[in-house]
Amino acid sequence: MKKYLLNAGFVMAAFFITCLAIATGAYFNSGLTMTVGSLSEIRVRAPRDTENIAETNRNRQMAQDFAENLQLVFTVDPSEWTWVENNLGIRRSELEGIREAYREERNAHEYAIEAWEAQTIAHTEAHEQSLAQWQSERDVAISMGYPIPPIPVPLPAPERPEWLGESFLLFDEYHTILFSETQQEQVVNMSHENFYEMWEAIISSAEIVQTQHMVQHFIDVMVQNQVRVALLTYSLDRATEELAEHIILHSLMNNIIPDEETNRQNFLEAINNYEVVMILEGDIIVDERQIITQEIYDALQALDMLAPESLMDNLYAVLGVFFLVAMLFLACIMYLNFYRPAITSNSREAMLLLVLYLLTISLVWTLGNLSFPFLPILIFPMLVAILIDRRCSTVLTFAVILICFFIVDGDMTYLMFYSVSSILICLFSRYTTERGKSIWTGLLISAVMFVLAIAVMLVAERNDALHDPQVVQQMFITAGFAAVAGILTVFVCMGSLPLWETFFGVVTPVKLLDLTNPTNLLLRRLTIEAPGTYHHSLIVANLAETAALDIGANAHAARVGGYYHDVGKLKFPHYFVENLDGENPHDHLDPLNSTQIIMSHVSYGLTLATEHRLPQFVRDIIREHHGTTLLQYFYSKSREKDVECDEKDFRYPYTIPQTKESACVMLADSVEAAVRSMIPKIQSVDEVEKTIRFIIRGKLNDGQLAESDLSIKDVTIIEQSFFRVLKGMYHERIAYPSKARA
Repeated sequence: MKKYLLNAGFVMAAFFITCLAIATGAYFNSGLTMTVGSLSEIRVRAPRDTENIAETNRNRQMAQDFAENLQLVFTVDPSEWTWVENNLGIRRSELEGIREAYREERNAHEYAIEAWEAQTIAHTEAHEQSLAQWQSERDVAISMGYPIPPIPVPLPAPERPEWLGESFLLFDEYHTILFSETQQEQVVNMSHENFYEMWEAIISSAEIVQTQHMVQHFIDVMVQNQVRVALLTYSLDRATEELAEHIILHSLMNNIIPDEETNRQNFLEAINNYEVVMILEGDIIVDERQIITQEIYDALQALDMLAPESLMDNLYAVLGVFFLVAMLFLACIMYLNFYRPAITSNSREAMLLLVLYLLTISLVWTLGNLSFPFLPILIFPMLVAILIDRRCSTVLTFAVILICFFIVDGDMTYLMFYSVSSILICLFSRYTTERGKSIWTGLLISAVMFVLAIAVMLVAERNDALHDPQVVQQMFITAGFAAVAGILTVFVCMGSLPLWETFFGVVTPVKLLDLTNPTNLLLRRLTIEAPGTYHHSLIVANLAETAALDIGANAHAARVGGYYHDVGKLKFPHYFVENLDGENPHDHLDPLNSTQIIMSHVSYGLTLATEHRLPQFVRDIIREHHGTTLLQYFYSKSREKDVECDEKDFRYPYTIPQTKESACVMLADSVEAAVRSMIPKIQSVDEVEKTIRFIIRGKLNDGQLAESDLSIKDVTIIEQSFFRVLKGMYHERIAYPSKARA
C-alpha cells in the first residue's frame, strides 16, 4: 500500500510541476508589454496577415448607417381591394336608396300637382257659378227693384305645392362622398340602365387601379390618370365618366406597403457592402518612438503579440490546458497499469521515470526561447527506452511532446519534428546495447534528424521553400543544428547511463554486457573455486538466452541470470556433482542434511548478490531458479530409511519463477544437468529430445511455471531451442543410430 501511495505522490508532484511549468511558460507569457498612451521602444511588424479591426469596423459602421437610411421600396397590397369592394357595395346601396327616395318624392309631388290643378279648376268653376248666380240675383233685384246683392268674393285659390327636394338631403346624411348639385341631379335622374352600366365600370376600374397600381391619395394626378384610362374601356358619356371617376377616387384606399423582401435584400447588400482592411505580413504596426493608440493596441492584440497581464486573462485557455494535461496523465497511468504493471510495485523505476520527466521539462522550460532543434526533448525517449521500456517510451514521449508544446509555445514544425523524431529515437535505441555501436547509432540518428528537419521546413514553407535563397540557407542551418542535436542526444544519454545505473539501480543492456564479462569478481571466483559450476553456468546461460530470444523475452537478462544463478555454490562447491573429483561427500551424510546443504546455495547466492550489488532481477532469478521443486534423489533416499518423512523438507522453500527469463533459467538449469548426466548412456539424439521434453513437462506439471506468463506455445518453443543448442553442443559425444551413421 505504501508503494501505491508513494507512486500517487510522484504523479501528483509531476502534475503540479507540469502545471506550474506551463503556467509560467511561453504559451501563456509570450508577447509584448505595451499599454495605450506609452511610447514604443521598438518597431513592430506584423508576423502574419490579419484583419485591421478598427478600420474594418469604421467601414462596417458607415455601411450600416447607409443601410439604415436607405429609401424604402413599396409595393401594392392587393388585400385592400376587399375593403374597397365592400365600401363600393355599401355606397351603391346608399345611392340606390337615394334614387328610390327621389323617385318616391317626385311621384308624390306629381300627385300633389295634379290635385292642386283639380282643386284650382273646381275653385274657378265654383267662383264662376257664384258670379253667374249673383248676376241672376242682380237681374231679379233690378227688375224687382230690390237692392242689388254684393258681388261674391272668391275664395282663396289653393296654393301650388312646392318641390321640397328632401331626397337630396340623403346625399349628406347617408354618404361620405361629397357630390355637387349637378352630380346629385345626375345620380337621381339617370336611368337604371345607365346607373348599372356606370356602376359596372366603377367596380371594374376600381379593382384594376386598387390591385395593380399604387394608391396613396385620391388627388394624386397619377392615380386620376390611371382611373380615367381604366374607364376609357367603357362607352360612358363624359358626365357619367366624370361621376364614375369621382366615386372611384373617393372610394380607393391606400394600398402602399413596404416591400419587406426587397427592403431586406437591399439592407443586407448595403450593410455588407464594406471593405475589410487587412494588415499584411511585414507591415509596420507601430514604429519606434511612436505613441501606442487604442487602434494600434487592438491590432497587436488581434495578432496575439501582447503578453497577458495575468493568467486570469486566459482563464478558459488555462483551464482547458490543465484538463488536457490531466487527461494525458490519466492515459499514461492507465497505459502503465495495463502494459507495465511492474512499475507500480517498483518505486525505484517510478522514481527514475519521474526524474527523467522532470529533468526533461525543466530543461525545455529553461531553453524554451530557442529554436525547435535545440530543445532537449529527445533525451526523454532515448533514456526511457534504454532504462525502462521502448514501448512505454513511445507512448509517454507523445504526452511529453504535447506538454512541452505548451511550455515553449510550439508550432506545427515543432509537432511534426518531435512526433516523428521521438518514434525514431525509441526504435534506434535498440542499437545502443553495445558500446561499439553507439557512435554509429549516433551518426545514423544525426543523419535522420538532418533529413527530418529539411522535410519539416519544406512542409512549413510550402512553395517558397526553394525560391528564396535566404529560406534555403536557413533551412540547411536549422537541419545542421538538428543533426548536431541528434548526435549530442545519443552521446549525452549513453554517457549518463552509469549515473542512472548507480543512483536508481537500473540495468541497461550495456550493464548486462558488463555483468557477463569473465573478469567480474564472482565469475572469476567461479572459474577458480567451482570450475564445474562455472562451465554449467555458461551452458545454462546459452540455453536460457537462446530460449528467451526465441519467445520474445529479454535474452540479455536471461543470459546474465544463467551466469549467476548458481553463484551460491561457492560456499560448498565440492558438495555439488559438477565439482566432484573423487569421493561423493553425500555418501556420508544424512539425506536431510544433504538437502539442506544443497538448498543453502540459493540463500548464500542471494547474500553474495547483495554484497556485490547485483541487479534486482539477478537476485530474483537466483531466488526463483529452483522454485519449490523437490530434491527427488535425497527424498527417495530418505524414504528408504523413513517412509513417513515429510516431502516439504525436501522442497526448495523459495518462489516459483515470476518472469519468462527466470523460467528459462530454471528449465535450462534442469535440462542441462539431466542431459549432462546421461551423456555416456545416450544412444541417439531422439533420447536428448525426449529427455528435454520430459524435464520441461515435469516442471509444468509440478506447477513451477504457473506464474511465469509462459504460454503452451512458449514452452514448445523452449523445448525446440534447448534441443537445437544441446544437439550442437554434445553431438560428438552422442552415439547416432546405425542407420544415421550409414
